[in-house]
Amino acid sequence: MKPLFTIDEQQRAGLLAAIEILSRIFWGPDSENSPEILQGYYLKSFELLERHIDYQPPTILAELKAISARFSDKNAIYQYLEQAYVRLFINSREGIAAPLYASAYADGRDSSKNAPLMGPPAVMMNKLFESKGLTLAGTMHEPPDHLSIELEYLYFLLERGWSAADRSLLAEAVSFAGEIMLPWVTLLQDRIANEKECRFYPLITSLLVSILCYLAQTEH
Repeated sequence: MKPLFTIDEQQRAGLLAAIEILSRIFWGPDSENSPEILQGYYLKSFELLERHIDYQPPTILAELKAISARFSDKNAIYQYLEQAYVRLFINSREGIAAPLYASAYADGRDSSKNAPLMGPPAVMMNKLFESKGLTLAGTMHEPPDHLSIELEYLYFLLERGWSAADRSLLAEAVSFAGEIMLPWVTLLQDRIANEKECRFYPLITSLLVSILCYLAQTEH
């Protein structure tokens, strides 16, 4: 596999764009971005990476396109995604299937019952931010180990590592993707794998896992 430091500009841009899109998706549906999902534009960067990354399942992009094709109205797809997002990740009478923060998965804990906020993964993320001179916005109400925040940190490591030719940041990106994110995101993936009503989020999570696996296996 090609070292992360030497991949070409197009692949770098595709990885950064894909990570940014995934971060936005896991913040939850946005009515302003619904047309992008409706038209399938959000998949462009993932299509660019398809010859480099072993997506599992291999049909994942076609399945996501098929979901978008079922809707002709941006409000309809927004409502479809919003209802599923809340039910799977935020609030459900049956218990949240898969909270979007790493502390919920520490020590193999059942994330649907008394999942802790601000556990060791959150403390670790705060220390990582401090080590890079980063801070969370004062308006941020999510814990620092929220999936979208971890994706933003991964984006920072890659973008800064490439732009500054800093191999230490790229090395951290590789270890962060493989050792910090991949274990708990894989557990999240398992928890929603059998979701039937809305296949969008299981597929998107599988897309994320495929990218994390790719980064974890690269050299820096």
